Amino acid sequence: MLRSLHIENYVLIKSLDLDFKSGFSVITGETGAGKSILLGALGLVLGNRADLKTISDGQEKCVIEAVFDISNYNIKKLFEDNDLDYYDECIFRRELLRSGKSRLFLNDTPVSISILKAIGDKLIDIHSQHSNLLLKDDSFQLSVLDCIADNKDIRNKYREIYDKHITVSKLLKNTIELAASDKKDLDYIEFQCKQLCDAKLRADELPELESELLYLEHATELKTALAQTEDALLNETGIISLLRIAENQTQTASNFQAELQALHDRISTCTIELKDIADDISKRCESIEMNPERLEQVRERLDLIYTLLQKHKVADVSELLDLQKVLENKISKLNCSDENIDKLKKEENLLNIELQKLATALSESRKGTIKQIESHLTASLSNLGIPNANFVIEINTTDTPSRSGIDKVSFLFSANKLQKPQAVAQTASGGEISRLMLCIKAMIAKSENLPTLIFDEIDTGISGEVAAKMGNILKEMGLHSQIICITHLPQIAAKGSSHYMVYKKDEEGTETHVKLLNQNERVEEISKMLSGTAISSAAIENAQDLLNNN
Repeated sequence: MLRSLHIENYVLIKSLDLDFKSGFSVITGETGAGKSILLGALGLVLGNRADLKTISDGQEKCVIEAVFDISNYNIKKLFEDNDLDYYDECIFRRELLRSGKSRLFLNDTPVSISILKAIGDKLIDIHSQHSNLLLKDDSFQLSVLDCIADNKDIRNKYREIYDKHITVSKLLKNTIELAASDKKDLDYIEFQCKQLCDAKLRADELPELESELLYLEHATELKTALAQTEDALLNETGIISLLRIAENQTQTASNFQAELQALHDRISTCTIELKDIADDISKRCESIEMNPERLEQVRERLDLIYTLLQKHKVADVSELLDLQKVLENKISKLNCSDENIDKLKKEENLLNIELQKLATALSESRKGTIKQIESHLTASLSNLGIPNANFVIEINTTDTPSRSGIDKVSFLFSANKLQKPQAVAQTASGGEISRLMLCIKAMIAKSENLPTLIFDEIDTGISGEVAAKMGNILKEMGLHSQIICITHLPQIAAKGSSHYMVYKKDEEGTETHVKLLNQNERVEEISKMLSGTAISSAAIENAQDLLNNN
Protein backbone atom coordinates (compact mmCIF):
# COMPACT_ATOMS: atom_id res chain seq x y z
CA MET A 1 0.00 0.00 0.00
CA LEU A 2 0.94 3.65 -0.40
CA ARG A 3 2.15 4.79 3.00
CA SER A 4 3.29 8.35 2.37
CA LEU A 5 3.86 10.97 -0.28
CA HIS A 6 6.33 13.86 -0.15
CA ILE A 7 6.01 16.66 -2.72
CA GLU A 8 8.34 19.64 -3.02
CA ASN A 9 8.11 22.52 -5.52
CA TYR A 10 5.58 20.81 -7.77
CA VAL A 11 3.11 23.19 -9.51
CA LEU A 12 1.30 24.94 -6.59
CA ILE A 13 2.70 22.68 -3.88
CA LYS A 14 5.69 24.20 -2.09
CA SER A 15 6.13 21.40 0.43
CA LEU A 16 3.74 18.63 1.37
CA ASP A 17 4.03 15.50 3.49
CA LEU A 18 1.01 13.22 3.36
CA ASP A 19 0.47 9.93 5.19
CA PHE A 20 -2.09 7.47 3.82
CA LYS A 21 -4.18 4.89 5.64
CA SER A 22 -5.30 1.43 4.61
CA GLY A 23 -8.90 0.80 3.57
CA PHE A 24 -11.04 3.39 1.78
CA SER A 25 -9.85 7.02 1.75
CA VAL A 26 -11.48 9.99 0.05
CA ILE A 27 -10.01 13.24 -1.23
CA THR A 28 -12.30 16.25 -1.65
CA GLY A 29 -11.92 19.93 -2.41
CA GLU A 30 -13.23 22.69 -4.60
CA THR A 31 -12.70 22.56 -8.34
CA GLY A 32 -9.25 23.93 -9.08
CA ALA A 33 -7.98 23.40 -5.55
CA GLY A 34 -5.32 20.99 -6.76
CA LYS A 35 -6.69 17.46 -6.38
CA SER A 36 -5.36 16.48 -9.78
CA ILE A 37 -1.95 17.89 -8.81
CA LEU A 38 -1.61 15.06 -6.31
CA LEU A 39 -2.27 12.51 -9.05
CA GLY A 40 0.15 14.27 -11.37
CA ALA A 41 2.90 14.16 -8.74
CA LEU A 42 2.23 10.50 -8.01
CA GLY A 43 2.24 9.68 -11.72
CA LEU A 44 5.56 11.53 -12.15
CA VAL A 45 7.32 9.58 -9.39
CA LEU A 46 6.00 6.35 -10.95
CA GLY A 47 7.58 7.10 -14.32
CA ASN A 48 5.16 9.30 -16.25
CA ARG A 49 6.51 11.80 -18.78
CA ALA A 50 8.08 14.82 -17.13
CA ASP A 51 7.17 18.42 -17.98
CA LEU A 52 9.42 21.29 -16.85
CA LYS A 53 6.33 23.49 -16.50
CA THR A 54 5.39 21.49 -13.39
CA ILE A 55 8.36 22.91 -11.45
CA SER A 56 7.12 25.72 -9.24
CA ASP A 57 7.95 29.23 -10.43
CA GLY A 58 11.32 30.44 -9.18
CA GLN A 59 12.53 26.97 -8.18
CA GLU A 60 15.36 24.99 -9.73
CA LYS A 61 13.96 21.51 -9.11
CA CYS A 62 11.00 19.59 -7.78
CA VAL A 63 11.23 16.45 -5.68
CA ILE A 64 8.60 13.76 -5.27
CA GLU A 65 8.98 10.76 -3.01
CA ALA A 66 6.49 7.95 -2.48
CA VAL A 67 6.87 5.22 0.16
CA PHE A 68 5.15 1.86 -0.33
CA ASP A 69 4.68 -1.16 1.90
CA ILE A 70 5.20 -4.03 -0.55
CA SER A 71 5.43 -6.93 1.87
CA ASN A 72 2.21 -8.51 0.56
CA TYR A 73 2.79 -8.06 -3.17
CA ASN A 74 5.12 -11.04 -3.87
CA ILE A 75 7.33 -9.07 -6.27
CA LYS A 76 10.72 -9.90 -4.79
CA LYS A 77 11.74 -11.71 -8.01
CA LEU A 78 11.07 -8.53 -10.01
CA PHE A 79 13.71 -6.77 -7.91
CA GLU A 80 16.15 -9.67 -8.30
CA ASP A 81 15.65 -9.73 -12.08
CA ASN A 82 16.63 -6.04 -12.20
CA ASP A 83 19.58 -6.48 -9.83
CA LEU A 84 17.95 -4.41 -7.08
CA ASP A 85 17.99 -4.94 -3.35
CA TYR A 86 14.57 -5.87 -1.97
CA TYR A 87 13.04 -4.35 1.17
CA ASP A 88 9.50 -4.61 2.47
CA GLU A 89 9.45 -0.81 2.40
CA CYS A 90 10.05 0.57 -1.08
CA ILE A 91 10.93 4.24 -1.67
CA PHE A 92 10.36 5.82 -5.08
CA ARG A 93 12.08 9.17 -5.59
CA ARG A 94 12.21 11.48 -8.58
CA GLU A 95 13.96 14.79 -9.02
CA LEU A 96 13.12 17.03 -11.96
CA LEU A 97 15.61 19.84 -12.63
CA ARG A 98 14.99 23.08 -14.45
CA SER A 99 17.91 22.16 -16.74
CA GLY A 100 15.78 19.33 -18.12
CA LYS A 101 17.55 16.51 -16.27
CA SER A 102 15.43 13.92 -14.51
CA ARG A 103 16.87 11.65 -11.82
CA LEU A 104 15.08 8.53 -10.64
CA PHE A 105 15.85 6.44 -7.56
CA LEU A 106 14.48 3.25 -6.07
CA ASN A 107 15.57 2.74 -2.47
CA ASP A 108 18.31 5.33 -3.13
CA THR A 109 19.60 3.34 -6.12
CA PRO A 110 19.54 5.15 -9.52
CA VAL A 111 17.26 3.32 -11.95
CA SER A 112 15.95 3.72 -15.48
CA ILE A 113 12.43 4.93 -16.13
CA SER A 114 11.49 1.54 -17.61
CA ILE A 115 12.42 -0.26 -14.37
CA LEU A 116 10.59 2.35 -12.30
CA LYS A 117 7.42 1.92 -14.38
CA ALA A 118 7.64 -1.88 -14.35
CA ILE A 119 7.73 -1.99 -10.55
CA GLY A 120 5.33 0.92 -10.12
CA ASP A 121 2.68 -0.82 -12.23
CA LYS A 122 2.71 -3.68 -9.70
CA LEU A 123 2.07 -1.33 -6.79
CA ILE A 124 -0.57 1.14 -7.82
CA ASP A 125 -3.42 1.45 -10.32
CA ILE A 126 -4.47 5.03 -11.06
CA HIS A 127 -7.93 5.19 -12.65
CA SER A 128 -8.29 8.61 -14.17
CA GLN A 129 -11.27 9.84 -16.15
CA HIS A 130 -9.39 8.82 -19.31
CA SER A 131 -9.04 5.24 -18.02
CA ASN A 132 -12.64 4.59 -19.05
CA LEU A 133 -11.29 4.38 -22.57
CA LEU A 134 -9.83 1.00 -21.56
CA LEU A 135 -13.28 -0.46 -22.09
CA LYS A 136 -12.64 -0.11 -25.82
CA ASP A 137 -9.34 -2.00 -25.58
CA ASP A 138 -9.33 -5.70 -26.53
CA SER A 139 -6.38 -6.53 -24.28
CA PHE A 140 -8.11 -4.98 -21.26
CA GLN A 141 -11.30 -6.90 -21.96
CA LEU A 142 -9.36 -10.16 -22.23
CA SER A 143 -7.47 -9.35 -19.02
CA VAL A 144 -10.79 -9.06 -17.19
CA LEU A 145 -11.79 -12.55 -18.35
CA ASP A 146 -8.36 -13.95 -17.44
CA CYS A 147 -8.47 -12.37 -14.01
CA ILE A 148 -11.89 -13.79 -13.11
CA ALA A 149 -10.98 -17.18 -14.61
CA ASP A 150 -7.66 -17.18 -12.70
CA ASN A 151 -5.76 -17.79 -15.95
CA LYS A 152 -2.47 -16.30 -14.80
CA ASP A 153 -0.45 -19.54 -14.95
CA ILE A 154 -1.85 -20.83 -18.24
CA ARG A 155 -1.66 -17.36 -19.83
CA ASN A 156 2.00 -16.96 -18.81
CA LYS A 157 2.76 -20.44 -20.15
CA TYR A 158 0.94 -19.64 -23.40
CA ARG A 159 2.91 -16.40 -23.83
CA GLU A 160 6.16 -18.22 -23.15
CA ILE A 161 5.41 -20.81 -25.86
CA TYR A 162 4.10 -18.08 -28.19
CA ASP A 163 7.35 -16.10 -27.87
CA LYS A 164 9.39 -19.28 -28.49
CA HIS A 165 7.24 -20.10 -31.53
CA ILE A 166 7.75 -16.60 -32.95
CA THR A 167 11.51 -16.83 -32.38
CA VAL A 168 11.80 -20.26 -34.03
CA SER A 169 9.56 -19.20 -36.94
CA LYS A 170 11.69 -16.12 -37.59
CA LEU A 171 14.86 -18.20 -37.38
CA LEU A 172 13.43 -20.77 -39.79
CA LYS A 173 12.41 -18.07 -42.25
CA ASN A 174 15.82 -16.40 -42.08
CA THR A 175 17.61 -19.77 -42.43
CA ILE A 176 15.57 -20.69 -45.51
CA GLU A 177 16.12 -17.27 -47.09
CA LEU A 178 19.82 -17.33 -46.30
CA ALA A 179 20.23 -20.87 -47.58
CA ALA A 180 18.41 -20.03 -50.81
CA SER A 181 20.54 -16.94 -51.30
CA ASP A 182 23.81 -18.63 -50.42
CA LYS A 183 23.15 -21.72 -52.51
CA LYS A 184 23.03 -19.49 -55.56
CA ASP A 185 26.60 -18.52 -54.76
CA LEU A 186 27.72 -21.96 -53.58
CA ASP A 187 29.64 -22.78 -56.77
CA TYR A 188 31.51 -19.49 -56.62
CA ILE A 189 32.25 -19.92 -52.90
CA GLU A 190 33.56 -23.44 -53.52
CA PHE A 191 35.71 -22.12 -56.41
CA GLN A 192 37.20 -19.41 -54.18
CA CYS A 193 37.87 -21.89 -51.40
CA LYS A 194 39.45 -24.44 -53.79
CA GLN A 195 41.67 -21.74 -55.24
CA LEU A 196 42.97 -20.90 -51.77
CA CYS A 197 43.31 -24.54 -50.73
CA ASP A 198 45.20 -25.46 -53.93
CA ALA A 199 47.61 -22.62 -53.31
CA LYS A 200 48.74 -24.36 -50.09
CA LEU A 201 49.68 -21.08 -48.52
CA ARG A 202 51.98 -20.58 -45.51
CA ALA A 203 51.71 -17.54 -43.25
CA ASP A 204 55.47 -16.69 -43.46
CA GLU A 205 55.87 -17.61 -47.13
CA LEU A 206 55.74 -14.19 -48.79
CA PRO A 207 58.84 -12.55 -47.24
CA GLU A 208 60.85 -15.77 -47.88
CA LEU A 209 59.87 -15.81 -51.57
CA GLU A 210 60.56 -12.09 -52.00
CA SER A 211 64.04 -12.60 -50.48
CA GLU A 212 64.73 -15.61 -52.73
CA LEU A 213 63.57 -13.72 -55.82
CA LEU A 214 66.00 -10.90 -55.06
CA TYR A 215 68.81 -13.46 -54.78
CA LEU A 216 67.97 -15.34 -57.98
CA GLU A 217 67.47 -12.21 -60.07
CA HIS A 218 70.92 -10.86 -59.05
CA ALA A 219 72.95 -14.11 -58.83
CA THR A 220 75.38 -13.04 -61.56
CA GLU A 221 76.02 -9.67 -59.95
CA LEU A 222 76.44 -11.34 -56.60
CA LYS A 223 78.94 -13.93 -57.89
CA THR A 224 80.95 -11.23 -59.68
CA ALA A 225 81.07 -9.05 -56.59
CA LEU A 226 82.27 -11.91 -54.40
CA ALA A 227 84.87 -13.05 -56.97
CA GLN A 228 86.28 -9.52 -57.19
CA THR A 229 86.35 -9.29 -53.43
CA GLU A 230 88.23 -12.60 -53.24
CA ASP A 231 90.74 -11.41 -55.86
CA ALA A 232 91.32 -8.18 -53.97
CA LEU A 233 92.23 -10.21 -50.95
CA LEU A 234 94.30 -13.02 -52.49
CA ASN A 235 96.11 -11.86 -55.66
CA GLU A 236 99.79 -11.08 -55.71
CA THR A 237 99.27 -7.43 -55.02
CA GLY A 238 96.20 -8.05 -52.83
CA ILE A 239 95.62 -7.05 -49.25
CA ILE A 240 96.79 -10.32 -47.73
CA SER A 241 100.10 -10.29 -49.70
CA LEU A 242 100.74 -6.72 -48.55
CA LEU A 243 99.87 -7.63 -44.96
CA ARG A 244 102.35 -10.52 -45.06
CA ILE A 245 105.11 -8.10 -46.15
CA ALA A 246 104.12 -5.81 -43.28
CA GLU A 247 104.10 -8.79 -40.95
CA ASN A 248 107.67 -9.80 -41.97
CA GLN A 249 109.01 -6.25 -41.69
CA THR A 250 107.51 -5.69 -38.23
CA GLN A 251 108.97 -9.00 -37.12
CA THR A 252 112.40 -7.83 -38.20
CA ALA A 253 111.89 -4.44 -36.54
CA SER A 254 110.90 -6.10 -33.28
CA ASN A 255 114.34 -7.65 -33.10
CA PHE A 256 115.69 -4.11 -32.58
CA GLN A 257 112.89 -2.77 -30.43
CA ALA A 258 110.92 -5.26 -28.32
CA GLU A 259 107.86 -2.92 -28.04
CA LEU A 260 107.16 -3.46 -31.76
CA GLN A 261 106.28 -7.14 -31.14
CA ALA A 262 102.79 -6.17 -30.12
CA LEU A 263 102.32 -4.30 -33.39
CA HIS A 264 103.57 -7.36 -35.26
CA ASP A 265 101.04 -9.56 -33.44
CA ARG A 266 98.16 -7.25 -34.35
CA ILE A 267 99.12 -7.34 -38.04
CA SER A 268 99.43 -11.12 -37.84
CA THR A 269 95.88 -11.35 -36.37
CA CYS A 270 94.50 -9.21 -39.19
CA THR A 271 96.19 -11.41 -41.75
CA ILE A 272 94.66 -14.55 -40.26
CA GLU A 273 91.16 -12.93 -40.07
CA LEU A 274 91.29 -11.73 -43.66
CA LYS A 275 92.50 -15.19 -44.79
CA ASP A 276 89.36 -16.70 -43.12
CA ILE A 277 87.17 -14.10 -44.80
CA ALA A 278 88.71 -14.89 -48.13
CA ASP A 279 88.07 -18.61 -47.63
CA ASP A 280 84.35 -17.90 -46.74
CA ILE A 281 83.93 -15.67 -49.78
CA SER A 282 85.47 -18.34 -51.97
CA LYS A 283 83.06 -20.98 -50.68
CA ARG A 284 80.04 -18.66 -51.10
CA CYS A 285 81.11 -17.74 -54.55
CA GLU A 286 81.41 -21.39 -55.55
CA SER A 287 77.93 -22.12 -54.12
CA ILE A 288 76.18 -19.49 -56.22
CA GLU A 289 74.51 -21.01 -59.24
CA MET A 290 72.38 -19.48 -61.96
CA ASN A 291 69.01 -21.25 -61.74
CA PRO A 292 66.58 -19.87 -64.32
CA GLU A 293 64.13 -22.69 -63.67
CA ARG A 294 63.86 -21.90 -59.93
CA LEU A 295 63.69 -18.23 -60.76
CA GLU A 296 60.66 -18.85 -62.93
CA GLN A 297 59.05 -20.99 -60.20
CA VAL A 298 59.49 -18.25 -57.59
CA ARG A 299 58.12 -15.61 -59.94
CA GLU A 300 55.03 -17.74 -60.67
CA ARG A 301 54.48 -18.41 -56.95
CA LEU A 302 54.71 -14.73 -56.11
CA ASP A 303 52.39 -13.81 -58.97
CA LEU A 304 49.82 -16.27 -57.58
CA ILE A 305 50.07 -14.86 -54.06
CA TYR A 306 49.94 -11.22 -55.24
CA THR A 307 46.90 -12.04 -57.39
CA LEU A 308 45.08 -13.64 -54.44
CA LEU A 309 45.93 -10.71 -52.16
CA GLN A 310 44.60 -8.22 -54.69
CA LYS A 311 41.53 -10.30 -55.53
CA HIS A 312 40.42 -10.64 -51.92
CA LYS A 313 41.62 -7.16 -50.90
CA VAL A 314 43.72 -8.30 -47.96
CA ALA A 315 47.16 -7.25 -46.76
CA ASP A 316 48.99 -10.51 -46.14
CA VAL A 317 48.90 -14.29 -46.43
CA SER A 318 47.61 -14.70 -42.87
CA GLU A 319 44.40 -12.90 -43.88
CA LEU A 320 44.09 -15.19 -46.91
CA LEU A 321 44.34 -18.19 -44.60
CA ASP A 322 41.66 -16.67 -42.33
CA LEU A 323 39.42 -16.16 -45.37
CA GLN A 324 40.00 -19.77 -46.35
CA LYS A 325 38.70 -20.91 -42.96
CA VAL A 326 35.66 -18.64 -43.27
CA LEU A 327 34.81 -20.05 -46.69
CA GLU A 328 35.29 -23.62 -45.45
CA ASN A 329 32.91 -22.97 -42.55
CA LYS A 330 30.39 -21.35 -44.85
CA ILE A 331 30.47 -24.33 -47.22
CA SER A 332 30.06 -26.64 -44.24
CA LYS A 333 27.04 -24.68 -43.02
CA LEU A 334 25.51 -24.61 -46.47
CA ASN A 335 25.92 -28.35 -46.77
CA CYS A 336 24.19 -28.68 -43.40
CA SER A 337 21.48 -26.05 -44.06
CA ASP A 338 18.91 -28.56 -45.23
CA GLU A 339 19.44 -30.54 -42.06
CA ASN A 340 19.07 -27.37 -39.94
CA ILE A 341 15.92 -26.38 -41.82
CA ASP A 342 14.35 -29.79 -41.20
CA LYS A 343 15.27 -29.55 -37.52
CA LEU A 344 13.73 -26.07 -37.20
CA LYS A 345 10.56 -27.18 -39.02
CA LYS A 346 10.11 -30.03 -36.57
CA GLU A 347 10.67 -27.68 -33.62
CA GLU A 348 8.23 -25.14 -35.06
CA ASN A 349 5.60 -27.85 -35.59
CA LEU A 350 5.93 -29.13 -32.00
CA LEU A 351 5.66 -25.60 -30.60
CA ASN A 352 2.63 -24.92 -32.80
CA ILE A 353 0.88 -28.05 -31.49
CA GLU A 354 1.58 -27.01 -27.89
CA LEU A 355 0.55 -23.42 -28.66
CA GLN A 356 -2.78 -24.51 -30.14
CA LYS A 357 -3.39 -26.77 -27.15
CA LEU A 358 -2.75 -23.96 -24.66
CA ALA A 359 -4.72 -21.45 -26.75
CA THR A 360 -7.74 -23.77 -26.77
CA ALA A 361 -7.49 -24.35 -23.01
CA LEU A 362 -7.18 -20.58 -22.42
CA SER A 363 -10.16 -19.90 -24.67
CA GLU A 364 -12.34 -22.51 -22.95
CA SER A 365 -11.42 -21.10 -19.55
CA ARG A 366 -12.40 -17.60 -20.67
CA LYS A 367 -15.69 -18.78 -22.13
CA GLY A 368 -16.43 -20.55 -18.86
CA THR A 369 -16.47 -17.23 -16.98
CA ILE A 370 -18.68 -15.29 -19.37
CA LYS A 371 -22.05 -16.08 -17.72
CA GLN A 372 -20.65 -15.36 -14.27
CA ILE A 373 -19.27 -11.97 -15.35
CA GLU A 374 -22.40 -11.03 -17.31
CA SER A 375 -24.77 -11.79 -14.42
CA HIS A 376 -22.56 -10.12 -11.82
CA LEU A 377 -22.09 -6.91 -13.82
CA THR A 378 -25.74 -6.74 -14.84
CA ALA A 379 -26.83 -7.08 -11.21
CA SER A 380 -24.23 -4.56 -10.01
CA LEU A 381 -25.27 -2.01 -12.65
CA SER A 382 -28.91 -2.49 -11.69
CA ASN A 383 -27.93 -1.77 -8.07
CA LEU A 384 -26.22 1.42 -9.27
CA GLY A 385 -29.31 2.89 -10.87
CA ILE A 386 -29.42 1.15 -14.24
CA PRO A 387 -32.29 -1.30 -13.63
CA ASN A 388 -32.58 -2.39 -17.24
CA ALA A 389 -28.86 -2.88 -17.76
CA ASN A 390 -27.89 -5.74 -20.01
CA PHE A 391 -24.19 -6.62 -20.19
CA VAL A 392 -23.09 -9.20 -22.76
CA ILE A 393 -19.64 -10.59 -23.57
CA GLU A 394 -19.17 -11.72 -27.14
CA ILE A 395 -16.16 -13.90 -27.85
CA ASN A 396 -14.98 -15.27 -31.19
CA THR A 397 -12.00 -17.46 -31.96
CA THR A 398 -9.55 -17.04 -34.80
CA ASP A 399 -7.31 -19.50 -36.60
CA THR A 400 -4.22 -17.40 -36.13
CA PRO A 401 -2.95 -17.15 -32.54
CA SER A 402 -1.81 -13.79 -31.22
CA ARG A 403 0.14 -13.13 -28.03
CA SER A 404 -3.15 -12.95 -26.14
CA GLY A 405 -4.54 -16.19 -27.59
CA ILE A 406 -7.07 -17.04 -30.27
CA ASP A 407 -9.95 -15.02 -28.82
CA LYS A 408 -11.49 -11.80 -30.02
CA VAL A 409 -13.68 -10.35 -27.29
CA SER A 410 -16.25 -7.55 -27.25
CA PHE A 411 -18.04 -6.01 -24.28
CA LEU A 412 -21.62 -5.14 -25.27
CA PHE A 413 -24.04 -3.04 -23.24
CA SER A 414 -27.55 -1.67 -23.28
CA ALA A 415 -29.24 0.44 -20.61
CA ASN A 416 -32.83 0.21 -21.81
CA LYS A 417 -35.43 -2.52 -22.30
CA LEU A 418 -35.69 -4.07 -25.73
CA GLN A 419 -32.44 -2.33 -26.74
CA LYS A 420 -29.99 -4.61 -28.45
CA PRO A 421 -26.62 -4.58 -26.69
CA GLN A 422 -23.90 -2.76 -28.61
CA ALA A 423 -20.23 -2.02 -28.08
CA VAL A 424 -19.82 -0.12 -24.82
CA ALA A 425 -18.09 2.82 -26.44
CA GLN A 426 -20.97 3.26 -28.89
CA THR A 427 -23.92 3.12 -26.53
CA ALA A 428 -22.93 3.93 -22.93
CA SER A 429 -22.98 7.45 -21.51
CA GLY A 430 -20.16 8.85 -19.41
CA GLY A 431 -21.97 8.07 -16.18
CA GLU A 432 -22.81 4.55 -17.32
CA ILE A 433 -19.20 3.88 -18.35
CA SER A 434 -17.98 5.15 -14.96
CA ARG A 435 -20.34 2.80 -13.12
CA LEU A 436 -19.46 -0.12 -15.37
CA MET A 437 -15.74 0.46 -14.85
CA LEU A 438 -16.20 0.61 -11.09
CA CYS A 439 -18.15 -2.67 -11.11
CA ILE A 440 -15.40 -4.34 -13.15
CA LYS A 441 -12.68 -3.05 -10.80
CA ALA A 442 -14.69 -4.21 -7.77
CA MET A 443 -15.15 -7.66 -9.28
CA ILE A 444 -11.43 -7.94 -10.00
CA ALA A 445 -10.56 -6.76 -6.48
CA LYS A 446 -12.45 -9.74 -5.04
CA SER A 447 -10.62 -12.15 -7.37
CA GLU A 448 -7.04 -11.11 -6.71
CA ASN A 449 -4.91 -8.99 -4.42
CA LEU A 450 -4.93 -5.74 -6.33
CA PRO A 451 -2.45 -3.02 -5.44
CA THR A 452 -3.44 0.43 -4.34
CA LEU A 453 -6.31 1.74 -6.50
CA ILE A 454 -6.85 5.45 -7.00
CA PHE A 455 -10.08 6.64 -8.62
CA ASP A 456 -10.21 10.13 -10.04
CA GLU A 457 -13.85 11.19 -10.16
CA ILE A 458 -15.23 7.74 -10.89
CA ASP A 459 -18.55 9.24 -9.82
CA THR A 460 -18.98 11.32 -12.98
CA GLY A 461 -22.61 11.57 -14.04
CA ILE A 462 -24.22 10.13 -10.88
CA SER A 463 -25.80 11.50 -7.69
CA GLY A 464 -28.20 10.73 -4.85
CA GLU A 465 -28.91 7.13 -3.89
CA VAL A 466 -26.75 5.77 -6.69
CA ALA A 467 -23.79 7.73 -5.32
CA ALA A 468 -24.35 6.17 -1.90
CA LYS A 469 -24.40 2.71 -3.44
CA MET A 470 -21.22 3.47 -5.35
CA GLY A 471 -19.67 4.57 -2.08
CA ASN A 472 -20.61 1.25 -0.53
CA ILE A 473 -18.89 -0.59 -3.36
CA LEU A 474 -15.73 1.47 -2.87
CA LYS A 475 -15.88 0.88 0.87
CA GLU A 476 -16.19 -2.87 0.32
CA MET A 477 -13.23 -2.78 -2.07
CA GLY A 478 -11.29 -1.13 0.74
CA LEU A 479 -11.55 -4.37 2.70
CA HIS A 480 -9.30 -6.08 0.11
CA SER A 481 -7.16 -3.23 -1.22
CA GLN A 482 -6.13 0.30 -0.41
CA ILE A 483 -8.69 2.52 -2.17
CA ILE A 484 -8.23 6.27 -2.66
CA CYS A 485 -11.04 8.16 -4.38
CA ILE A 486 -11.16 11.78 -5.51
CA THR A 487 -14.83 12.77 -5.38
CA HIS A 488 -17.24 15.71 -5.47
CA LEU A 489 -20.14 13.74 -4.00
CA PRO A 490 -20.88 13.91 -0.24
CA GLN A 491 -22.51 10.46 -0.34
CA ILE A 492 -19.19 8.93 -1.38
CA ALA A 493 -17.04 11.19 0.81
CA ALA A 494 -18.99 10.05 3.87
CA LYS A 495 -18.12 6.40 3.21
CA GLY A 496 -14.38 6.90 3.57
CA SER A 497 -12.56 5.75 6.67
CA SER A 498 -10.07 8.60 6.06
CA HIS A 499 -10.93 11.98 4.59
CA TYR A 500 -8.38 14.36 3.04
CA MET A 501 -9.28 17.90 1.98
CA VAL A 502 -7.37 19.77 -0.72
CA TYR A 503 -7.48 23.56 -0.51
CA LYS A 504 -5.68 26.67 -1.76
CA LYS A 505 -4.08 29.27 0.44
CA ASP A 506 -3.15 32.76 -0.76
CA GLU A 507 -0.36 34.34 1.27
CA GLU A 508 2.85 35.26 -0.50
CA GLY A 509 1.47 33.29 -3.42
CA THR A 510 -1.14 30.67 -4.18
CA GLU A 511 -0.27 27.30 -2.67
CA THR A 512 -2.10 23.98 -2.57
CA HIS A 513 -2.39 22.21 0.80
CA VAL A 514 -3.84 18.91 1.93
CA LYS A 515 -5.30 18.19 5.35
CA LEU A 516 -6.45 14.98 7.03
CA LEU A 517 -9.82 15.89 8.56
CA ASN A 518 -11.04 14.93 12.01
CA GLN A 519 -14.69 14.07 12.65
CA ASN A 520 -15.87 17.67 13.19
CA GLU A 521 -13.95 18.87 10.15
CA ARG A 522 -15.50 16.09 8.10
CA VAL A 523 -18.96 17.22 9.11
CA GLU A 524 -18.12 20.76 8.00
CA GLU A 525 -16.58 19.66 4.68
CA ILE A 526 -19.48 17.34 3.78
CA SER A 527 -21.94 20.10 4.76
CA LYS A 528 -20.21 22.41 2.27
CA MET A 529 -20.46 19.70 -0.38
CA LEU A 530 -24.20 19.46 0.33
CA SER A 531 -25.16 23.14 0.53
CA GLY A 532 -22.24 25.22 -0.67
CA THR A 533 -20.24 27.84 1.21
CA ALA A 534 -23.23 28.96 3.29
CA ILE A 535 -23.67 25.98 5.59
CA SER A 536 -27.20 25.47 6.90
CA SER A 537 -28.21 23.57 9.98
CA ALA A 538 -30.03 21.13 7.74
CA ALA A 539 -26.84 20.51 5.80
CA ILE A 540 -24.92 19.87 9.03
CA GLU A 541 -27.60 17.46 10.22
CA ASN A 542 -27.60 15.72 6.84
CA ALA A 543 -23.81 15.47 6.90
CA GLN A 544 -23.89 13.92 10.37
CA ASP A 545 -26.50 11.43 9.22
CA LEU A 546 -24.35 10.42 6.23
CA LEU A 547 -21.33 9.86 8.47
CA ASN A 548 -23.29 8.01 11.15
CA ASN A 549 -24.80 5.64 8.60
CA ASN A 550 -21.34 4.35 7.77
